[in-house]
Amino acid sequence: MTSQPEPRDGEMIRTTFDAVTEELEPGVLLVRLSGELDIATTDFASESIRAAVAPPARLVLIDVSAVTFLSSAGLGNLVEARTLAGRHNITLALVGVGRPVDRPLAITGLGGQFRIFASASEALAEL
Repeated sequence: MTSQPEPRDGEMIRTTFDAVTEELEPGVLLVRLSGELDIATTDFASESIRAAVAPPARLVLIDVSAVTFLSSAGLGNLVEARTLAGRHNITLALVGVGRPVDRPLAITGLGGQFRIFASASEALAEL
């Protein structure tokens, strides 16, 4: 998805974001988010997350290793995923958390509310 808000003062603002969901095994989904997760892309991210964090899934891994920016709207998407997972008794974990995601999680105190793993294979081995 590429979002292009109205230009301001002759400038074009371009936000690039993508979400791809893969079934690793029955009931185990990997949602790969990439690009900028902000107000311009939050609806698309929300749709992808809602589709994955629902029965019959039992484990959902959200791979944020390719996320280059995470705004408060993007944090809202992750909180929504956690809430949905709790509601449906689905295990949820974040994988590949780098500085663009770790910093907002740490600043807001939300990091402690997620299971975080370096990779999907590490999460699968432990969960």
